[in-house]
Amino acid sequence: MIYHFKIHSREFDNFQMEVSLDGNYTFFDFHCFIQKCLGFESHQLASFFVSDAQWKKLKEISQLDMGIKSSVFLNMHKTRLSEMLYSTAQKLIYTFDFLNDRSFYIELTGIIMAQHLNEPLVTLQRGRTPVQVLEEDSYSQTTDVLQEEEVFMDFGELNDYNEIFGEMDNF
Repeated sequence: MIYHFKIHSREFDNFQMEVSLDGNYTFFDFHCFIQKCLGFESHQLASFFVSDAQWKKLKEISQLDMGIKSSVFLNMHKTRLSEMLYSTAQKLIYTFDFLNDRSFYIELTGIIMAQHLNEPLVTLQRGRTPVQVLEEDSYSQTTDVLQEEEVFMDFGELNDYNEIFGEMDNF
């Protein structure tokens, strides 16, 4: 069976991607396909969440094996699309940036029974693609300033050294 998905982002309203995958693919295959299509780096942690009609997360399909034997936590490597997706209009959330809580919203728009797809397929991609990790220029600049202040504090005040060692001659 072939699944058709519509992927969008709340960050960029004009971003939209539509893909088709075989039902025998795992969620990890789906994850890798999204990463490859958008030029994302594969070392970033990600998870799928099965959600309800209001985008409330119900079940996590994690990239990591949590070691928890529960119906709430599933593993991407072991869970096939056909095991979790039964009808059109089902919704998934694909969280690709946990630190900044950024996700793609995925809707199952169609299922074609009795057909198979050898390779996943992008049928539509338009709009500006969100970056995988937000640039943290302001965070970086703040960190640099704090590090400089710590360096000065490590050596103490110049007056303290003068009291202990006296005035030093310039070399």
